[in-house]
Amino acid sequence: MSVEITLANDVSEFLPPIPDAYNYGSPTKATTPFIPSTSLPEAKAEPTVTPIQQYPRDYSFYFDHKIFLVDGCLFRIPLNILAAESEVFRDMMNLPTPLDAEGSSDENPIFLEDVSQEDFRQLLRVLSPPQKFREPNPNLSFSEWTSVLKLADKYLMDVVKEHAIETMNSLPDVDPIDKIALANKYNIRSWLTPSFNLILQRSQSLTLHDLNRLGPRTFVRLVGIRDRIRTSYAWTGRWELLDQRESASFDFTNAIEQEILLPGVF
Repeated sequence: MSVEITLANDVSEFLPPIPDAYNYGSPTKATTPFIPSTSLPEAKAEPTVTPIQQYPRDYSFYFDHKIFLVDGCLFRIPLNILAAESEVFRDMMNLPTPLDAEGSSDENPIFLEDVSQEDFRQLLRVLSPPQKFREPNPNLSFSEWTSVLKLADKYLMDVVKEHAIETMNSLPDVDPIDKIALANKYNIRSWLTPSFNLILQRSQSLTLHDLNRLGPRTFVRLVGIRDRIRTSYAWTGRWELLDQRESASFDFTNAIEQEILLPGVF
């Protein structure tokens, strides 16, 4: 017995239809199948670092406290009160300073050479801001102002130096020889003529102490000027300065023995 099998010419009629696209979860909208990308991810850009801008510091209201060692004593003060008047301290303020730099602690202070405690203390009295409702200018003596003048000259504080000179010149009852000594040391020529005039006008005689302070050359010249002064008319109170000293017909023996030829003096 033979069986004949007849094959259809097109087998596709027996296969289920192939959809055009797969639909997951939505009967009305077809989605395209996910195909993973074969491209490499883009490299992330490195973050840019913005440099810190260096701003200038205000010398009056940027308080950078530093510790100074002056003549065996520690002072902790705002550096700006010195930097505002002195180029020396201004350069110090502008330098970058690490945390353990000089002036940051009692163990590592800034050492000020050849400065006394008292001189530095008087300078700070002048530079420190005045208290409210108080006299803005400190009431310093001539000696205390001398300390200010000394350090103002040392640290190139021109404005402070000029202020000290003007204030000291107006103080009463100051020995003119003190002013001459300072005028020679700090080149204050405006003090010289008035101070020499006071020495020549006063009733006191020049002393050995005056000689040591004025120096022999200036001392001899002052004595020479006083030797040439005489009254122009008796009882008038007028004086005149002669070109040279007049001779004196007077026996000075007693004065010589009592004032010059003393034991231990000559």
